[in-house]
Amino acid sequence: MIIEEVINCAYEYLGLNFSTEKNFDTDILEYLLVFCTNIVLTEVAQEYLPLTDEKVVEAKGGVFSYSDLPKRVNKIVSVRDENGNKVSFRQRSSCCKTGKDGKLTVEYRYLPEAIGMGDECDVDPAVSAKTLAFGVAAEYCMLRGMYDKSEGFAERFRQDMRACVRPAKSVEIKNRGWY
Repeated sequence: MIIEEVINCAYEYLGLNFSTEKNFDTDILEYLLVFCTNIVLTEVAQEYLPLTDEKVVEAKGGVFSYSDLPKRVNKIVSVRDENGNKVSFRQRSSCCKTGKDGKLTVEYRYLPEAIGMGDECDVDPAVSAKTLAFGVAAEYCMLRGMYDKSEGFAERFRQDMRACVRPAKSVEIKNRGWY
């Protein structure tokens, strides 16, 4: 989904109209909503639906740097050697220490990059623009000092995110015996 979809939904929820918002310039309002969207996307990736990636890196001296990975690392999930065997590791602030040298396959959780208008949102497909818009509206209201409205939007956001995270329940029909 594109960021404009999220921001247009947030405009509707907030009841914003450029003609009624005389305190803010159009560019400033757009900037604030993009800023709020980036906050919400990071929150979704950290707390609800983590984004994962896998990459092969070269470890030298039992260490590989996070800069070897293409995305911003949040948490290393697993490290495997060339044979697929698990390798023990210890995360540090800028690198990961392993007990092995050579090529390692790293599975990790990452945080989305900051995006601007016209960019694609890096988010799990289960999350809709409407759900993100609730989070954006909550952040915007918090920045503007409308705390009661912010809490209302935040609660709606949390409810929608719980629904996205909740696994689908399988329905089983009991067998019937016909005698």
